[in-house]
Amino acid sequence: MKLKRIIIFLLATIIVLSGCSFNQNQSQQSGKTSDRVPNRIISLIQSNTEILYELGLGKHVVGVSTVDDYPKEVREKTQFDAMKLNKKSLIKAQPDLILAHESQKASQGKVLKSLEHSGIKVVYVKDAHSIKEMYDSFEQIGKVTHKEREAQALIKETKANIEQVTKHAKTKNGVPNVFIEIASEPEIYSVGQKTFMDDMLSQLHAKNIFHDQQGWPTVSKEQIIKKNPDIMITTSGTSTEAYQQLVQQRGGFDKVNAVKHNRVIALNDDVLSRPGPRIDEAMKRLSDAIYEK
Repeated sequence: MKLKRIIIFLLATIIVLSGCSFNQNQSQQSGKTSDRVPNRIISLIQSNTEILYELGLGKHVVGVSTVDDYPKEVREKTQFDAMKLNKKSLIKAQPDLILAHESQKASQGKVLKSLEHSGIKVVYVKDAHSIKEMYDSFEQIGKVTHKEREAQALIKETKANIEQVTKHAKTKNGVPNVFIEIASEPEIYSVGQKTFMDDMLSQLHAKNIFHDQQGWPTVSKEQIIKKNPDIMITTSGTSTEAYQQLVQQRGGFDKVNAVKHNRVIALNDDVLSRPGPRIDEAMKRLSDAIYEK
């Protein structure tokens, strides 16, 4: 059930981001700071929560979303349904900072605006379309929490770790064609350009077979077969064995390179699907899967 809620939350975020654009006025809160250091923080998306903990602010986090699961300490925090925010419940937690995601401005903006009118600071963290923009998120959160130095240190460490992974990938011959599946039937979701996962593949010197599309597109099995990926990777939370069976059940994949060469793989979804501090670990796992380490 928890996995189902996580997938529903991810898809809801994808749909909102695909259908909405955010201008400068809509994101004006994102860069503001105050002299007051936040003492009680509510985080409404997993990546923001992980960033807060990496900046040493875990003890100041008093609330998280219902799908937050890392680090394990977050399970002891008060939980809020990020897709259906309740103003009274949020006020009861007495936050002085709510970290929301850009997508929630469209879906939960009415409640969040009301909380701002009640005197609670709400900051919308911009959606990260690339690893560089993920670093911008680190900086943004570091700025509003007065942890700028820690944020810069986190960026430096993450960059160094990623560089080690990409340096290894550069030594490999050829450019493998990769299909990433983030959600399965009834609709198959993949990744297109202007997403951090597409950027991950690019930096690993691999080709995303749906780079010709944008965002998080729904794709058909016929499209996948036609593009003939060398490697098929799912981050939907299933096992490799279960994913291989699912692909076989779809039919028509027998001549696809990934199936012929047994390169149909499942990877940990929460590490790969979050543009946060564990992105270096995600890059390592993705690289190992692509280059068969």
